Amino acid sequence: MRNPETTKNLIVSKAISIFNQKGYRATSLSDITKATGMTKGAIYGNFENKDAVAVASFEYAIGRVLDDLRVHIKAAPTAPEKLKAILNYYSKYIENPPIAGGCPVINTSVEADDDHPMLRTRAVGTIAMIKGSLQQIITRGLQEGQIREGVDAHLYASMFYSTISGAILISRVEGNKQSFELIRQGLEMQINAISK
Repeated sequence: MRNPETTKNLIVSKAISIFNQKGYRATSLSDITKATGMTKGAIYGNFENKDAVAVASFEYAIGRVLDDLRVHIKAAPTAPEKLKAILNYYSKYIENPPIAGGCPVINTSVEADDDHPMLRTRAVGTIAMIKGSLQQIITRGLQEGQIREGVDAHLYASMFYSTISGAILISRVEGNKQSFELIRQGLEMQINAISK
């Protein structure tokens, strides 16, 4: 007999790729049973409904992405280097995302804005957390004299994240990373301009 937590993890780890590629609306319970090799009863024995699987899958995906990103950020010694590490991470991410189908935050945000209030709430919370983390990096860089005085940490964090997200979305639609690389160069120039 399987451990219930192991079963749940198996379900969400298989379901997220389907949700992320097909979308939450288009993914059926049959898609999930086929991917997991489980029956509908087994799925419903672990989750109340498809929406609960979707929320847990989103949280699993975000955990994977953020864990990977934290490794890159922690390895960089200064705030400007941390910002560049984030750019480098997403540059590789475009061609080799940890979750098939692209960025789960962008995909979920686009689809869940009207139809899935639980997913929308999770996406909004994730975006706020990411922007808050960026703001902390910039604030610490200001405090440690690594970033020029006068930089508004809140404004810069919002601009930085929004620009990266937009570049990821455009590159995904275009089917190559040229737009992202162009934006990356621009953001690196901005990082250099605010660095001491």
